[in-house]
Order: sequence, then C-alpha cells, then structure tokens
Amino acid sequence: MSPTPIVAQPTLYRIHPVSFRDGNGDGVGDVHGMLAALPYLNALSIDGLLLPQALPPEASAAVAAQGLALWYCDGGSYVRHAVAPQQYARSPLALDVVPFSVEKLVAVLHARRATLADSLWSTGDADQPRVVSHWGQGDLRSADAFLTLLAMLPAPICLYQGEELGLPHAAGLQDPRGAQTRMPWHEAPEQVTAGEIDWYQQVAIEHRALAISRQQHDSHSTLRYCQSLLALRRSPLIQRGELNAVSQRNGVVRLLITHQDQCLEALINLQPYTQAAAPSEATLPLAWQHGAQQEGHQWVLAGFASAIFTRNVNCESRGVTHG
Repeated sequence: MSPTPIVAQPTLYRIHPVSFRDGNGDGVGDVHGMLAALPYLNALSIDGLLLPQALPPEASAAVAAQGLALWYCDGGSYVRHAVAPQQYARSPLALDVVPFSVEKLVAVLHARRATLADSLWSTGDADQPRVVSHWGQGDLRSADAFLTLLAMLPAPICLYQGEELGLPHAAGLQDPRGAQTRMPWHEAPEQVTAGEIDWYQQVAIEHRALAISRQQHDSHSTLRYCQSLLALRRSPLIQRGELNAVSQRNGVVRLLITHQDQCLEALINLQPYTQAAAPSEATLPLAWQHGAQQEGHQWVLAGFASAIFTRNVNCESRGVTHG
C-alpha cells in the first residue's frame, strides 16, 4: 500500500471521537463509526484526520486506503504520522482573536502573513465555543463567511467536526460541552435504525435541523457550500501561493493570494448586513461567488456573503453560485 500523498497546504478534519459517530449502537462514538464515515469525509475534499490519539493498526490502514493522512496532537503541535512526518504549531484563530473583532482578525493575519504556512490554522475544537456563536453572535449565516475565510488561507487548516454544517454552540459559551454534542447525522428519528435511537436522542435540539441527511440534499446548504469551497482550495494557486495582502474596510475582509503571474482575491463580508465591495481590478473575471450580486462594476455582498475573483487562473469549471 502506497503512503498517502503529502499536500503542500493540507485541509484537516478534527474529530472528537466519542461524539462523532456511533458504530455499534451503544450511544457512544467509536472507531467503527468513524470508519463508516470515511466516504462522507472524502466527499468534503479533506486531506487528513486530526485525532487525540493513535488508531489501531487495522483502522489506520483503512483510513490510509481512503487516501487520508492521520495527524495527532503532540503537546502544543500537530504531527503527521507517516513515512515523511510533518509538524505544525497550533494556531487557533478563535483563541487569537478574543474578543472577536474584524480589526483584530486582520491584525493577527497580517502580523503572521510571512509565516502563515508554518502553523495549522483552525477556528475551534472540542474545548472552545463554536465559531458561529463565538464570532457570528449566533447568526447561522456567519458559518459560510468563516468557512470562506479559513479555506482561502494559503496555509494548513483544520475544521472541527460540525463546522462544515454551520453548527452553533449548544450551551453557554463558557460550557465546553456545547462543542461536544453528538454529530447530527439524521434529521428525524424515523431515519435512524434501532441501534441509533439513543444517539439521535442525544443530538442537541438546535442541531437537528442542520443534520447531514438534510444538508446533503440541499444544494444551498452550508455543507454543500463547504464541499465546493474545499475543492476549490485544492487549486495550485492556494496550494503554492502566498498571502500577499490582507485588509478590511467596514467589516469586509480582503485577502489577496499570489503565485507567479496568478492571483486570487477574496472579499468576505463579516457583517450581517449588505455592503458594497469591489475587487481591486474591475476587469477581473468572476470565477466563484457566494451570495454576491454585481451592479455595474460594483459588487454587493449580502450579510456574511463572499465573492472570489481570479486573474490568469481558469476556475470556471469550479464555478458555483450559492446564496
């Protein structure tokens, strides 16, 4: 079996095993449930799993067979256990930007712009408030904006389980259990098997309407948007590019990524209301958009909407409109 490939800027998915998926019907997440979820994880266009401890050899082999690398926490860093190990320092944006403000977010990214790729960037984990509640003040639309921000960073990134669904914190922000609730695999009890009933009953009430079974069939869902966004992230421009500039105006964050003669510019509205925004070059062709509308040479971004522009990059095959 060949080793899983090393990606320049990997996208990892952090799993809290006991609340991820139950594979034997006892109401507790386990390795069997995680392995059953590998097709779902592959559809997300992730490159590896971040786990709190090593898996049994046979489970590790099953993960590798799906083309996914395994990473583990090692003190203050993350280590890839493979033929050619890699190591990154932790950079949880949610902790660096406290209390949250767009100005502070831009300042953090700008200060570490030159060394962005040396760290693994994330918005949360099992012990932190979920980003929708922490940064987005509970507005479910904010999930899409923060996913765009994270995915467009030309650096290793990590999604905590449920971020791809836009889950809010299911408790008070100081209660870590709000990020440790069961993953909502099914929307309604009639969709689950007898062995999964206990699991369904433990899913937070506010998470059931955001269940995977529902979002997979909704082309406008946060899950479907995240799948497309992470697929776009695999482009050579993001994989080999650099964050050339980061700024904000009235809460609209601008990221400019360059690689040789190519560039990508992302405009992300981190405010809940509509704002006017335009790329630095009015003639840049639209390659990708999310909840944005064009009025002449000006783009209008709805609350928590994004627009991504490219130059000398053919992204039309990835084009998608969402929102």
